[in-house]
Amino acid sequence: MKKFLITSNIILAIAVGYLFYIHFKYVADDVHTKANEQKAAANTLKIAYFDLDTLQNNYEYFKEMRTYLTGKKDVMDQKLNKIRQEYTAKVNDYNKRGASLSQTEQSQIQQELGAMNNNYSQQEQALGEDLQSETMEKMVDVRTRIQDFLKSYSKEKGYSYVFATSGDDNVMYYKDTLKNITPDLVKNLNVLYLASKKK
Repeated sequence: MKKFLITSNIILAIAVGYLFYIHFKYVADDVHTKANEQKAAANTLKIAYFDLDTLQNNYEYFKEMRTYLTGKKDVMDQKLNKIRQEYTAKVNDYNKRGASLSQTEQSQIQQELGAMNNNYSQQEQALGEDLQSETMEKMVDVRTRIQDFLKSYSKEKGYSYVFATSGDDNVMYYKDTLKNITPDLVKNLNVLYLASKKK
């Protein structure tokens, strides 16, 4: 009986030892596997950036949109200046003739001035909202064109991330110029845009 207990204890000790060995072997293998996966992920992560200021100054479509919006703002300013000049001329006329006008005429001119001032405010608001709305629409279109191009470009070049930087960056402290894709991006976007204009 004593031999049986000793033998069974030895077998149990060997079994427990074997189980510990297997358990820690799998844990160690799992740790090594995760470490290798992380190393592989780090090696495949490719990052690039482009300079937004350079892109805006050299992308033909963006330059055309900026010129168009500047022209639209100029037309808006001309309309508002014309209304303001008419108002100022009316005020000056009123001030010159003020003493010779009857009470009724003064009241009519003041109503006209009030209406002109209201018209100016309404025109300024309406034109400003229209310009702001169109500016947002055009900028979204420019951004969408860049993003759509970057999807295929990044896939082709193997980039996981492409960042936009500018002179106003508070985040980027160092940029490796080898990762700068701005010239390639500008060239390809211009080729695509000029090809779409020819259609």
